[in-house]
Amino acid sequence: MPRVYNRRSTLTLLVLGLALAACGGPSPTAAPGLTPAPPTVAAPTPAPTATATAAPAPTETPEPLAARVDGRPIRLADYQAEVGRCQAAQAFPDCPERALRSLIEQAVTAQAAQAAGLSVGDAELDAELDRITRSRGGAEAFAAWLEANGYTAEAFRAALRQDLLRARLADQVTAAIGETAEQVHAQALLVRDEALARDLLAQLQAGADFATLALAHSLDLSSRVAGGDLGWFPRGWLTVPEVEQAAFALQPGETSAVIQSALGFHIVRVLERDPARPLSPAAQRALREQTWQAWLDARLAQAVIETPVGP
Repeated sequence: MPRVYNRRSTLTLLVLGLALAACGGPSPTAAPGLTPAPPTVAAPTPAPTATATAAPAPTETPEPLAARVDGRPIRLADYQAEVGRCQAAQAFPDCPERALRSLIEQAVTAQAAQAAGLSVGDAELDAELDRITRSRGGAEAFAAWLEANGYTAEAFRAALRQDLLRARLADQVTAAIGETAEQVHAQALLVRDEALARDLLAQLQAGADFATLALAHSLDLSSRVAGGDLGWFPRGWLTVPEVEQAAFALQPGETSAVIQSALGFHIVRVLERDPARPLSPAAQRALREQTWQAWLDARLAQAVIETPVGP
């Protein structure tokens, strides 16, 4: 049972960050309750029948849409291009869902950025486009990449602007995460059997060494080799919330009761506490990701998403 406690940061990949890796899909994290059906292509309006008198004005055929987000249309052509880029990479089995998720997220974040008064100027956009062009091996190689991934120069420029805008919005959303945070330094062990957990707790209360028991019994391979030492961590860092809650409720030297989670039975001992310890880069990235994802999920839950949409 590898890596039970420590959280690995899965930073949100913006649309072009993933596209530049040869796939246009969105972040691997999927929003709950958002599994749309395949979009429906709107049928064209029949041409008017000619008469001997004055011909009626032609009826404009509505552009096929994949979805609407708060009334904002997502074109079917953009959706199909996004699916094509994802499928070309052969990285995910659920490209239609991922592509639509990506475009819906773009619509939600674009609306939020506009409401916040955020923008990306042409000079900044040109500088980033130049950096990407050089990173792809120059103008000729970059043009070939655009063609291979279904982008025109204009479409890529527009997508890049939205990508930069989303990054700016994410910075604003996560600005409250500082350089320091309350943290604890703790040990933990995990077993599947409650009776064993209670026996180990009794041994600890009788003076047994926590590290020795963790090394002998804990199922968490990542911390077991260190005697159950989880190191320093802030709130929101551990993947088992029951263990984290217990750790922050303890004072240095205190040991928890047996804690049950979906994984089994845990015991936690706090070694140290610090009300304002500097965050590690990994912890800071993970907290930023959690804050951004929580914000995005809340906005998606509030949005009026129509998919598939009719003509």
